[in-house]
Amino acid sequence: MASRLSITARITVGSLVIALLVGVIAVVGIRAGVGAILNNATLTLLRDDAEQFEQALQRNPADVDAVPLEDQYVALVSPDDKVTLSTLPHSLRPHGRVPLTTSEATTIVHTNQHEYMVRSKAVFTSQGVWHVISARDQDSNNLVLARLSLALIVGMIALVGVFTLASFILARTALRPVNDMRRQADALTHGSKDGRAGAELLKVPPVRDELAALAVTLNGLIADLRASADREKQLVSDASHELRTPLAVLRGELELAELDSGDPDALLADVRQAHQTVLRLSTLATNLLELSRIDAHGQRGSATWPELGDELAAAIDRMRQAAVVRRIECVIDFEVAVDVPPHGAIALSLGEFGRVVDNLISNSITAIGAAKGAGTVTARLSHTANSVELSIADDGPGMPADFVPVAFDRFSRADSARNTTTGSGLGLAIVAGLVDAARGSIRLSSRPDEGLTVDITLPLTAG
Repeated sequence: MASRLSITARITVGSLVIALLVGVIAVVGIRAGVGAILNNATLTLLRDDAEQFEQALQRNPADVDAVPLEDQYVALVSPDDKVTLSTLPHSLRPHGRVPLTTSEATTIVHTNQHEYMVRSKAVFTSQGVWHVISARDQDSNNLVLARLSLALIVGMIALVGVFTLASFILARTALRPVNDMRRQADALTHGSKDGRAGAELLKVPPVRDELAALAVTLNGLIADLRASADREKQLVSDASHELRTPLAVLRGELELAELDSGDPDALLADVRQAHQTVLRLSTLATNLLELSRIDAHGQRGSATWPELGDELAAAIDRMRQAAVVRRIECVIDFEVAVDVPPHGAIALSLGEFGRVVDNLISNSITAIGAAKGAGTVTARLSHTANSVELSIADDGPGMPADFVPVAFDRFSRADSARNTTTGSGLGLAIVAGLVDAARGSIRLSSRPDEGLTVDITLPLTAG
């Protein structure tokens, strides 16, 4: 049942229950306190009423010279249990209704019409033990308690009502920004569905409280979701554009192969061309999957300094073989710092680090082969106390200055010797995605006709 109520209703009901409990406890406590005060006051009056008789008995029990006042209820009981003086009401007589003890005793006596507090005090004299009995009507005290209880109950109801109303108003006021954010979020959703721009982000309340922090967090989430959606849209758009050309080429090559079915040599050439196109499509699909995996921000691996050096050497061997297969004369050197290794690890697995090295050196080899057919690539791996630094430099043609700012964009290719017909424009995007996932930085330094240098810094984390 409570789960169906709004937060405002739950706060109001909770405040009402708490206020009722506090009110009941307060009424009971105040009434008990006032009752105790009245009883103590009555007991003091009873002692005052009996004091003059107790003193007179101690002076001369045979001749008590004390006289009760008009409104005093007093009785004297002799040692032989006879009442020598009594102004007690008839309802309290005989005195047997009042307990006689050897000390002081107080009791409440109920009659047909009244309630009395009765005190009995033993007085030791030369003639024996006398008892002085004093009484007070409790009806006035009971009336005061009844009127006080009624006033407390009425006041409690009024206070509970005011407190509940105030809780409702405060809760509604405090939660109004939440309702505003809900309406803004609904406007954002419907705005994106019907094509209207709408508000860009949720409005942050001016008061820097928990709701403002929630709005800031939600705005960050909205920005991330929008960026992710934009990346997906861009990826689909770019992939559609990039896949259209090789698919059209493959279709043409297959149609041409069908026409050349009677010529084995021409048919074989057509099949080989189609095979190259399929390889390009496969590489493109693999790169797209890699970018999708990077964007998913999944659990990343880690690699220590010794492992990075071994992986760099292995990547150099792979790239040397690739250069030989592609008939490109490229000298690939590498240097690894040999000083005291740092503590910690980078937030990339060995495979991901190798992918970074492979892509960068492969781009350098391709650029050298397309431009002058021979050249040198140098890889350097070093470290500081808090980071690992990788540098890949070549003496190829470099990049145009206007292309450097967009070099890491997906499907971007320079109109220069560094561009090839087989490249998809995803290699540097993958490198940038991996470096960003490891919270690192990457920088390009291009020198026209002198080469390109890629500097990567990867922070070390506690390993």
